[in-house]
Amino acid sequence: MIANYHTHTKWCRHAKGEAEDYIKEAIGLGLKEIAITDHVPHIDNSDPGRMMWEEFEAFNQKLDEAIEKYQDQITIYKGFECEYYPEALDFYKKCINNYGYEIMILGQHRCGKDRYYNAFSNMDETALKIYADTVCEGLKSGLFSFLAHPDVFLFSYPQWDKHAENALRQIYQTCEELKIPVEINGFGYYAGRPYPSTDALKISKEYQLTYMINTDAHRPELLYTEKTKELEQLIKDMGIEVLDYLPKERHITKAIR
Repeated sequence: MIANYHTHTKWCRHAKGEAEDYIKEAIGLGLKEIAITDHVPHIDNSDPGRMMWEEFEAFNQKLDEAIEKYQDQITIYKGFECEYYPEALDFYKKCINNYGYEIMILGQHRCGKDRYYNAFSNMDETALKIYADTVCEGLKSGLFSFLAHPDVFLFSYPQWDKHAENALRQIYQTCEELKIPVEINGFGYYAGRPYPSTDALKISKEYQLTYMINTDAHRPELLYTEKTKELEQLIKDMGIEVLDYLPKERHITKAIR
């Protein structure tokens, strides 16, 4: 791995370390590029697993300071991991247009009316269809650089079946059509979660996709580990090629108004 585009800091309340700690770790590892992509805040502060809306300015200032300090040693990008919530898109666009965020990850954890369905707690057959429709709508918005952990719903969906397969086929088809890279999630592998799923990866090979391995690191020391190397070998053995870098055309430098 020479670049990683999915990291979280202590500001999201379920990770550790500041942006500077991840940047220093990346430099020590010899990485060429890193993106700091914490969970985007929402004005209603409804999700405790992300920074508070009122903290954004302070977070952004510290991130800018870290980038300025280390920009001669490594390429650093500002980004966010986001759900596709239509009511939040104006803020996403503001982050891109006004604050210079350009690695916008679609990582859909919740979906449905009032965000009822949660990938980590209550996914069922009905939820899978809503999840797939929501992800595909988000991908078509033009606001996202790549799709994180498309199979994250397997954390709470009890089995690999036709409903899980159909949801992912719908998503993979959209990624193929739009040429949007698909992430193979290193944190899920590190933590022994049901994703990344080899069943999902096998059917993904039926589509013309580009892939990235990102570690989704929640602590600086998890930016690149022996488990990451193990995952890289597994993916290689499956005959899946991964991108070294996120292509420049997938950087979101100007939001659709």
